[in-house]
Amino acid sequence: MREAGKLVVFQSGGPTAVVNASLAGAVRAAKHAGASAVFGARFGFEGLLARDYVNLGELSEDRLEQLACTPGAGLGSSRHRPTDAGIRDALECLIGDDIQWVVAIGGNDTAETLHRLHEAARASGAALGVVGIPKTIDNDLPRMDHCPGYGSAARYLAVSVREAGIDTAAMQLTDPIKVVEVMGRNAGWLAAASALARESPGDAPQIVFLPERARPLRQMIEDVAAAHRANGWCLIVISENQRDGAGQPIAGGEPVHIDAHGHPYYESAGAHLARAIQSELGLRARYERPGSLQRTSALAISATDASEAMAVGAEAVRRALAGESDTMVAIQREPSATYSISLGTVALADVAHAERRLPDSFIAESGIDVTADFLEYARPLIGPEPLPALLRFEDGR
Repeated sequence: MREAGKLVVFQSGGPTAVVNASLAGAVRAAKHAGASAVFGARFGFEGLLARDYVNLGELSEDRLEQLACTPGAGLGSSRHRPTDAGIRDALECLIGDDIQWVVAIGGNDTAETLHRLHEAARASGAALGVVGIPKTIDNDLPRMDHCPGYGSAARYLAVSVREAGIDTAAMQLTDPIKVVEVMGRNAGWLAAASALARESPGDAPQIVFLPERARPLRQMIEDVAAAHRANGWCLIVISENQRDGAGQPIAGGEPVHIDAHGHPYYESAGAHLARAIQSELGLRARYERPGSLQRTSALAISATDASEAMAVGAEAVRRALAGESDTMVAIQREPSATYSISLGTVALADVAHAERRLPDSFIAESGIDVTADFLEYARPLIGPEPLPALLRFEDGR
């Protein structure tokens, strides 16, 4: 381990319910290791460029405990993609401020930015350690079992979809169809999680449309019609970028927005499907879009997720201070009868611009549901806390 020096940490991308647990874990580890200063850069990479720092080392243990339980990025976040000149400018700022380590909490795009910063430091001969802390509700970072943030978002969706199903069953005479659109970009991990609170056959969701399985809109409507005939009502979960039979977003292939990292955003798949159902089947279809609510619910935090988020934050700092760089901490599941994990690392370059999608073994043969293998994989992640006990009425009895 190098002599005690200064460390800066920042948060990037969409927040999660446990992203501040990772921040608290990083701060604790840095203070325990005797770092001479622990700074937080406000609003992501832009905070490095602006030298907009807060002194995290001054936080008391009580404040760190409170921070760890607070959703949303405590330091502020950003989706800024720096230019090469911006990378060089940030490096000059870090060198000028005698910063020895940079630790950032983020996903694929953050990994790319950190890798570029590491490469610039090496090219200039600067002794700067750069380590990433994984974070995404999408659960799509490669070469790791799962990502902090996913378990809590999965718990939120499992409970919310079950409750929405109960509401839809009760209102089936007037509003028999409900479409719930979830995040996930190009991976169906969140959509799949909506099935985790099912207790009986016929429970919501009856249909889960996954981006890994493109499906013609006509076939999707036929799926809904069949589920409605079987149950008298139907709750559908759909991913935000669901594709049709031609591989195009079902609401149209023209993006309404493209972010700085080149990610396109399209018209709502859920709203489009709800309109099509109402038009083609003559059934009233309601549309729900939890949006950012699914990533910010303190009520739905999984204890497992929170604990692991804190652990990866601390591990990243320990590895940075031990001399590692150009890596991101990765959670790996141990091959044991009971759930347990270990913490390793993956190269930042292997995380950047890569997506881990649902494997075939997690997708039902029908293409519109999940398998028992997925449920076994995901249930430990939503925490040991029991889900709310709800009474299921059968035909009003």
